[in-house]
Amino acid sequence: MLGRGKLWIGLAVSAATLALFLLTVDLGRMADALAEANYLYLIPGLALYLVSVFFRTVRWQVMLRHMKPISVRRLYPVVVVGYMANNLLPMRLGELVRSYYIGEREGVSKTASLATIMVERVFDALVLLVFILAIAIFVPLGGLVEGFEAQLGIPWPWLVAAVSVPFVALFGLLALLARYPERVRAVLRGILRFLPAGLWNTLWGLVELFIHGLASMRSPRSLAMLLVLSAPIWLFEAGLFFMVGYAFGLHHVFDSSWELAVACLLVTSLANIGSSIPAAPGGIGLFELVARETLVLLPLATVDRAVAGAFAAVVHAVLLLSMIMLGQAFLWREHLSLRTLWRSRGTMGASRPAGAAPLHESDRKTATAVTPTSVGGEGKE
Repeated sequence: MLGRGKLWIGLAVSAATLALFLLTVDLGRMADALAEANYLYLIPGLALYLVSVFFRTVRWQVMLRHMKPISVRRLYPVVVVGYMANNLLPMRLGELVRSYYIGEREGVSKTASLATIMVERVFDALVLLVFILAIAIFVPLGGLVEGFEAQLGIPWPWLVAAVSVPFVALFGLLALLARYPERVRAVLRGILRFLPAGLWNTLWGLVELFIHGLASMRSPRSLAMLLVLSAPIWLFEAGLFFMVGYAFGLHHVFDSSWELAVACLLVTSLANIGSSIPAAPGGIGLFELVARETLVLLPLATVDRAVAGAFAAVVHAVLLLSMIMLGQAFLWREHLSLRTLWRSRGTMGASRPAGAAPLHESDRKTATAVTPTSVGGEGKE
């Protein structure tokens, strides 16, 4: 029941923001901008985005190597399928799909791999916040913040806190869990010791697996490596935004290509942080609204809202459709479907390579326990 409530809340948020996006733009002029764009620029833009996914795969490989060394060639399809699932399922349920898929495919703990995916999300947010702070040193963003404050009716300090404090706090919590596992275990033993023995054993097994998944955060050197690997992920994804900007002629609006690049990096950062709120599949609505308004409110150039809306819609379409199509191709190659991967979990063991480590029974219980009945066979990371 709780999962169903979260689903409807997420869909409502996305529907409201999508309606706001459509109601606050001249749809005729936006259609004209879409018709006049030079879509040849999407080819190099898509190539840059696929390189971004490659760096995501390399970073995940580093996070998983204490569990099992897995080649980038084998991990890349899993990452893409995870993104495909997030683009088709609400509430970021693609994270569960990816952790389940890697568990069945490579024989690693699903719970521990889910912990690494959570670490990924935190590092993504931290790097994007660093980009925003770096840009703010050279570009006055007061008008941008005030514009969002006026549109949302929320004081700007609250907006800044909402997009930064949760990620910083979660990073601190995960770092503590990774750095001081024995102290965490001692605290949790005191909290869980009043539970029935069967439930205690199940929860404790999950705690151990989750802490094991955080091993990549246990040293400053590992943290630095993960941060270094996180930067090119978003720089190459911003390259897609940059090429779409060229498709809509924004290089003629800005004084230089460097200013357009800075604007695209800022749009990339704010749109991805904004759309990280669990909502409808792919963050539809939130992404478009935040990306458009960031481009319009930036002080570097005066961008027509209709053109900015078309820009945001095309960028998001490329992000979503590329992963859906490529992920489907990877699944077809293995004679699988997202519906099969989500529903028929018991049959996936056959796809694991010979000699793979046995699956954790606690992980099997976890997969059954956390699967929301409200999504059924719908096809999203």
